Parts: sequence; C-alpha cells; structure tokens
Amino acid sequence: MSKNIIEQEQESQINQWNASGNAAGLLLDNPSQNSSLEVGTSSTQGNFRQPYNGEKINTIFLNTKGNLYLKNYYLQGYFAYKRNNIKAAEYNASLIDPLRLMPYIVADTNTSDWVNQYYDLGFKLNTKPVAGKLMLGLNVNYKAQSGAKQRDIRANNQYYELQLDPALSLTISAKHHIGANFHYKNFKEQSSNSNVNTYVDQGYFFLLGLGNAIAYVGSGRTMNYEGDAMGFGVQYQYSGKSKIFTNLNYTVQAEDANIAFTNTRPGGTLLMKKWDMGLNFQQRGEEFTHLVQATMSTSNSSGIEYITEFVSGLESDGYYVLYKSVRSKYANTLVLGQYELQKNQGLAYNWKTTIYAALEKMANKYLIPESTMETDNLKYGIGIHKLFDLSSTRRVQLTIGLQALRKQNLAGKYDYNGADAEEFTVKDLEERNFQYLISESTTYEVPVTYSQQLKRGRDTEMFIKLIGYYTNTENFHFNNRKSFRISIGTTF
Repeated sequence: MSKNIIEQEQESQINQWNASGNAAGLLLDNPSQNSSLEVGTSSTQGNFRQPYNGEKINTIFLNTKGNLYLKNYYLQGYFAYKRNNIKAAEYNASLIDPLRLMPYIVADTNTSDWVNQYYDLGFKLNTKPVAGKLMLGLNVNYKAQSGAKQRDIRANNQYYELQLDPALSLTISAKHHIGANFHYKNFKEQSSNSNVNTYVDQGYFFLLGLGNAIAYVGSGRTMNYEGDAMGFGVQYQYSGKSKIFTNLNYTVQAEDANIAFTNTRPGGTLLMKKWDMGLNFQQRGEEFTHLVQATMSTSNSSGIEYITEFVSGLESDGYYVLYKSVRSKYANTLVLGQYELQKNQGLAYNWKTTIYAALEKMANKYLIPESTMETDNLKYGIGIHKLFDLSSTRRVQLTIGLQALRKQNLAGKYDYNGADAEEFTVKDLEERNFQYLISESTTYEVPVTYSQQLKRGRDTEMFIKLIGYYTNTENFHFNNRKSFRISIGTTF
C-alpha cells in the first residue's frame, strides 16, 4: 500500500540524503514509491512586515511530485506553480523578490500592487550501485518567474534559473557511506520600467545599500541582472542502530546588476561566499524515535560599485569602467538546533513534540560614508502534533498540531552617516526595515491534516490540509501578521 500524505511527509523528514543536495545517495534512504498532487490557496495580511513585502498577499498554488524505480535507476520528479497577488508593496520597482540579497535595485515611494507567477520543476536521478559500492546522481532544477508592478513606476519582470548538481556516493562498508557533489547555478532577471501617465514624471531612487541611494526623476530604468554560482558539498553517513549524517557545503556566487540592454552600464556587483554545515542524528527504538538536527551557516558578501564614462563613436563599446571598488559588506550567521521526540505508530507517529532554538546574527556595513546595521536575534519554540485514527474499516487519519515560536532581540543598531539623513530611503525604508528586524514577537501555528482512503483495497487517498499562522509583536511601529492556508489533494 502506498503512503498517505502524513506518512509521505514523515518519510521526507527522515530521509537524510534527500535533503543534502547529493542525489547519488537517494537509494541509501530506501525511499518508498509514492506520488501526490495538491492544489490550494493562502492569504496573508497585516502590517508586521518589511516595506518590500505586501500588506496583503493572496496566493493560489499547485504542487505535484512522484518517484519510481526503473531498471537501473531511481527517479524523483516534481512540478510547482504559484500565483501571488501582492497588495501595497513599497520601495521596489525592479525585482520579483526584493529580499534575495541584491542591494542594487530601483525603488519608488509609490505603494503598489504586484502580480507574480512562479514555475518550479526538476528531477533527481540516482543510479543503482556500480560494483556494489559506487552510485552516481544528478539533480536538475529549473525555475521561471514573471512579475508585473501595477502602478507607475511600472515594472515588467522575467526571471529564470537553472541549477545542476552532479554527484557520487561510495559505500565503504555496510554502515559507512561518503558522498560528494558539485553545484552550479545560472540565473537572470530582466526588469523594464515605464509610466502609463507619460505627462507626470515620477521620482525614484537607485538603491546602493543601508539607505544610501541616488535620486532620479523619470520613468525608471531597464535593469538586467545576471548571476552564476558554483560550489561543492561533501557528506558522511553512519547507518547502524542509530543513523548519523553530516554534510559541509561551500558556494561562491556573483551577480551583476547592469543598467539597460544596449549600451549596458554596470550598476553594481554582489559577490557572496557561503559556508554551511549540518548534523542529523536519528535513533528509532521499539516505542520512541529521537531526532536531532543542528546546522550552522555563514555568508559574507561584498558590494562593488562602478564609476563609468560613456564614449561615443562607431568604434566605441559605450560605457567604460574608470574605477570600481567594494563599497559595502554584508555578513549573516545562523546557528540552529532542534530536538524531536516521536511516539512510534505504524509508518507515521502517534504523537511528536519538538523543541527548537536558533541564533541569527547580521552585520551589514556601507563603507564610504560609513553606515552600519547590526542585529542579533534569538528564536526558540516548542510544538506538538497528535495523530488520530478515525476508522477501523477504512484508513482515515487526522493530525492536529500546535506550535509557538518566540523571537527575542539581543542587540541591534542602525547608524547612517551619509549626507541624506532626511531622505525617504533612510528615515522610512531602512528605519522601518530595521524596526522589523529587531522586533520581538510570538508566532502561533496550528496545522491540521485530514487523510482518507477513497476505497478499501485501493492505494488512492485524498487529503485536506489547513494551516493557520498568527504573529504578534510588542514593537509599537507594528500590529500583527496573520496567514491562512488551505489545500486539497490526493496520494497514489
């Protein structure tokens, strides 16, 4: 019998290689063969947000995934579609996702709506062992996105991303396995600005980071973002009475923000270097299962700015770079730990409880004129889930959970020392952004999943998932943020 959605999510949680980025180790997880299809909608609203985010976001989505064993291969495939209607977003006229760590963006002060669409598809391929020890794997993911800003200055955006991760794993003995993978990603976003009302020029800014910006008047500008990332990962797994999995990854990423498509002028470059490592421990007994997860990641980015000169003439290449230098630095560190205790029952659980803690540190600096934004936040929480069997003649299951997450600010400061302290990008955009980052808050989550076998003796089951979120903050600049998500689907 195939697994229902509760059991599939449980399997996804305990499969160690599947979460590592190394597709060559998928068979070491002993995955079952299952498929699922899910459609749904969600709604989020409230003013506890960063200015880039909308006051209200309505979403429809479709997710499907499946896996199967072929003659000499194991294959996973997935596809996801999402459409967002974003209301009252601010300070962004050039990026579909303004929170993706790209400081060089076009921003206006007009509160506007966005309509965005997201497509995500890919597969993971794992060969069966060669000579009983060596397995090869490949992870391929393709993303395509479109976005449109609905008010002057209007934006029309197209984004694509292709990711390739070839990998291998080697079985040293029955209990010891090692693996390695190479990571490559290429991505590009094109953004075109325009005004419908051509008789009224709009004021806008070209953001440089931490409130530093250059003010312009007009219909915006065309931006062309191009980036590449390369890296590697190594893994080790011990599989005995307990299972221990460790991994280490390193990535270098560079993204250029160029102005216009013809006579291109460099607007800025962001160079990022990132390390992350993780530990996953599992011990399953007759009655209880213990799960421990610990991760640490650190990223350091340098923002490069350019001084250019346009040279006219038939033999000219247009803009020439006269000088470039690093003008900003961005550093982020995350340390996370989680412990989960499960009461065993079948392929899922009877109940489970989770304890979570994380430390997040950010230290951003604009060098000339020197400006800084630093935050240290501690997050901790607890959650509990209970599974109920509702029928003895047909498999009907219900899970209800309750989770609470507390965010506590340990330190924070924002110092702007430039010449435009009264500009909107400083006193509104970055000040509100900073207040959000240091806000202490409590988030409550209530997930409910209902699963029912459609017909006795058949593997097909339907499910309904409901999740409600509510976040309350003590910061007097904000009120709250709440979200509701509902979906219906089938497993087969």
